[in-house]
Amino acid sequence: MIKYSWIAMVLLCLLLFFFLMHEVQSEKTLAFDTYIAELFSVGENTFSFTFFKSITYLGKSKFIGFGSLLCVLYLWIIKKDYWTMAVFSIGVAGGDVLNGWIKNHIQRARPENHLMETTGFSFPSGHAMVGLIFFSMVAYLIIKEVKGDFLKWAVGIGFVCMVLLIGVSRIIMKVHFPTDILAGFALGAAYSLTLFNLYKYLGRRVL
Repeated sequence: MIKYSWIAMVLLCLLLFFFLMHEVQSEKTLAFDTYIAELFSVGENTFSFTFFKSITYLGKSKFIGFGSLLCVLYLWIIKKDYWTMAVFSIGVAGGDVLNGWIKNHIQRARPENHLMETTGFSFPSGHAMVGLIFFSMVAYLIIKEVKGDFLKWAVGIGFVCMVLLIGVSRIIMKVHFPTDILAGFALGAAYSLTLFNLYKYLGRRVL
């Protein structure tokens, strides 16, 4: 049972995502969005605003693209792990394409009065979804290399906190509704869990 518990997690994440998508498509103002947006509202020219504006760049496509290139070169030239390199490349690129396709299908407008320049549709958040996919893979690569359970846990928790902060930063910058972030995390988690398990399953049979 435990061996296949990831399937239940994927289904729960997908259930949450489709529920949120249904709510968003109803085009009504969601109390959850209003409450969370007010909770995370900060003034400009404050330390919190500057901090989260910096954090949000960690989820930008340029940063993730450059980071992915470095990881691919590392896996190709140094580790010579072509299977992991292929999965990493396809995983990040596929997640980005899927996110863009869903955004263009739902076409949810972004919040008004956002605090930084941005373009495109809002649901689901690409920073949350693709950021989770990318950083979970980077965390996996690091965890494979470090020794000791404490360090492995520290790396895992550190990356989880970073992804959560990226999501929060998008709400604080008012470029996403909270439901965009939650949906991005849900779909990103389902995608990553599926990808990791296919990576391990096919790796045992292909290699």
